[in-house]
Amino acid sequence: MKQVISYLGSGCKNCIKCVKSCPMDAISIVNEQVIIDEDKCINCDICIQACDQKVLRIKNIDLESTLKKHDYNIALIPTAILSDLKTYDEIKNIAHAIKEFGFDEVVQYSDIEGLLYKQGLKDSKNGEEVMLTSFCPTINKLIINDYPTLIDHLLPYDYPVEIAAKKLRQKYAQKDIAIYSLCECVGKLTLAKQPFGNEDSNIDYALSVSQMFPRINQFKNDSQEELEINEYGVKSIVGDLYGDKRLSAISVEGLSQIRKALDLIEFDQLKHVDLMALFACFQGCIGGYYLWSNPFEGCFNIESMIDDCNGNLASLDKKDYIKAHEITSGNEKNFKERLAWFNKVNAILETLPQYDCGSCGFANCRGLASRIASGEVDDSLCRVKRR
Repeated sequence: MKQVISYLGSGCKNCIKCVKSCPMDAISIVNEQVIIDEDKCINCDICIQACDQKVLRIKNIDLESTLKKHDYNIALIPTAILSDLKTYDEIKNIAHAIKEFGFDEVVQYSDIEGLLYKQGLKDSKNGEEVMLTSFCPTINKLIINDYPTLIDHLLPYDYPVEIAAKKLRQKYAQKDIAIYSLCECVGKLTLAKQPFGNEDSNIDYALSVSQMFPRINQFKNDSQEELEINEYGVKSIVGDLYGDKRLSAISVEGLSQIRKALDLIEFDQLKHVDLMALFACFQGCIGGYYLWSNPFEGCFNIESMIDDCNGNLASLDKKDYIKAHEITSGNEKNFKERLAWFNKVNAILETLPQYDCGSCGFANCRGLASRIASGEVDDSLCRVKRR
């Protein structure tokens, strides 16, 4: 997978807001260049929101040119977009406008999300350990990077949008189709071949909802495209609607709270929870960076139209949605190597002031010590030590 968040290369004021805001210490500024550690970055988009100069961006596809490359173009609409709408009919108006823009078919996959929601409650019930469900690539990468011992706690389900794309591939096996995923967050952009090179995906192109929707406003009118949305699919992507203490299922939102929860699970400190749903964004997927409504209003919007969501659950075999989570990092070391590296970094850290001021361009002194240990920089970057 290619680097998702990119530095434009000009306009940076070295305010180090991106460095300090990154929850993974993945960003540094060396020689006035913003450097993003691809292995550490979990594509949470916090740095993009923190950057006042807007020099951190996400690569987009050229929609008009890609639409001309294929015979049949299909748009996958996320359930979370309901939070931006006032009535159920609006999603049908938008679906029609998308088709008028240049797509041949519009597909909504809440039926798959609903099935996996129900299946997750069933598969985790009365288990010996807390099970985790996450359809958020950002959270899954956090677990792989920082909590590898909890990977077995993740329910082995594929992403709903990926399952929807796979079904479409099977349905149109004889056609030259292109599948587009309209994404509510940065993390979901990674679940496609373009623009970030996930060649194992059944999705051809991913683009942000905010990139797409201003451009289809001219096609929006009273015409509608029929779409059925499943109630449980909606519940599966909204933090307030997901949790049900009677079913020993809870939701946790935001990286800081998720870290606290994962720490508790790692030390076996959660006794009354069977299933925990993890959302990087506040209020769940409806807090996605690419949605224009705020999640407070969004939750009210969704609750007001939940009674209209009468679509059926998807009919899937187990093989259609089961997918094991694996450690994919190519940077694994054995225990002896990790210990030697830890000792080397610690020895360098002892020579630094450990103020964690960030003036060196790293989030903290340990980050600088790690780069010194790898030979990328030297301790002359530490202004305190220089003085």
